[in-house]
Amino acid sequence: MSNRVRTSLVRSLLAAAAGTLALILIGASPAAAHYVYQEAFTYRSNDLCVFDRSEVSHGDGNGYARVDIDASTVLATPSGAYPCAWGLDRPAGYISAKIETYVWLGTYWYLCDQTDWVYNDTTSTELAIQARMIGQPICGSSYYATNGVGYVWNNNWFGGAVWSGAHYLPDYSFSGMEAPTEMPELGDTVGVADGSGRPVVDSDGKPVTVVVGAPPAGGPSADAGAGTTVTAEDGTEVVEVETHPAAASVLTR
Repeated sequence: MSNRVRTSLVRSLLAAAAGTLALILIGASPAAAHYVYQEAFTYRSNDLCVFDRSEVSHGDGNGYARVDIDASTVLATPSGAYPCAWGLDRPAGYISAKIETYVWLGTYWYLCDQTDWVYNDTTSTELAIQARMIGQPICGSSYYATNGVGYVWNNNWFGGAVWSGAHYLPDYSFSGMEAPTEMPELGDTVGVADGSGRPVVDSDGKPVTVVVGAPPAGGPSADAGAGTTVTAEDGTEVVEVETHPAAASVLTR
């Protein structure tokens, strides 16, 4: 278990039983922040707990997203049992993660781009993935947010998604509009934005929609997904993956 996730777990256990911790670093508002993230347990039971950390930042200037998923279980000690405090090893393919990037189009959030599902390729307690926007923000200048989706297999997929909070991109842009406070929730249906920052419609002129944070369609996967394992600035190993426009995905499926 990485120091980054272990610290998050300890902080969560001390702060609240299952509450979301919304921590904005450097700056009083998301627009001014160096990076924005939220973290929470998305599933808790006696056998399995799933912890999710979701981040958005300007990265190299045009956008960066990271998602950390951690599996844990009860820690039994002579002084008592501590739920969700011991890293739980999962076989390869049993931890899944996906980045969904949303853009604010003035009235609500729309899915802008996303990664494919990524799975742990060795026995592990965790999986971290990251993605960068190359060039200008993919759906135009606006507020962006990462919906970090993660599930752990235990005879079924358990987990959910955590919303990072909003960050204006590119980082050198100055927006006159207020940072949006509303956010979609797991299972909601939302629209899809194209590269020009406009809602995508089908051949009948109806809005194209997707379900927020849905789990993988199948069971554990031996296909870890395309990506390169790199060492992040905090010293943890992260799988760097590519995103692809959501509009292209939904119109060709």
